[in-house]
Amino acid sequence: MLIARDPVAFVDAEVMGDAVAAGSGTPGRSVADFERAHGQTLFGFVRTLGVKDDDAADVVQESLLRLFDALCAGQSIRDRKAWTFHVAYRLAMDEHRRFARGLRLMNARPRLAAVEDPGADVERQQVWSEVGCLPARQCAVLFLRFRADLAFDEIGMTLGITASAARSHCTQALATLRNRLGGEAD
Repeated sequence: MLIARDPVAFVDAEVMGDAVAAGSGTPGRSVADFERAHGQTLFGFVRTLGVKDDDAADVVQESLLRLFDALCAGQSIRDRKAWTFHVAYRLAMDEHRRFARGLRLMNARPRLAAVEDPGADVERQQVWSEVGCLPARQCAVLFLRFRADLAFDEIGMTLGITASAARSHCTQALATLRNRLGGEAD
């Protein structure tokens, strides 16, 4: 095991009192100082674990927030660097699991091109076949809008985006379909 799972190894009640007495100040200042000293190294560590830049920045931010919360809750942390890197490692593994779960769900979903509607005409099948080739979010928005007959507010709630984002995805998808199909898609 690369990192010990026992959080007790990182926590020591006497160190917090010593740190405050030594002038480390408020938890906010302490975390800000920690971030200045170790933030880039923490980011580099998360990147070496295979997390993409944007997600790595989120992992670092969440690690620092958890450090802040722990300090505000009165937890004394003997080795803040080891504790925070441990938290970042765990969050990076959570990120990998989330990404893998998303891939499994995307691969398990039926492709629109494979769905055969016996009553559909050839043009309609051609359009929906092209819809299946669009990016996943645009494909989902078009399906919910035109097959499930949902309003943009409902589409946004379903996909966890705003109604304006759903409308934007729909507009972009329709423009792409018009280009691919020669202006036939409406």
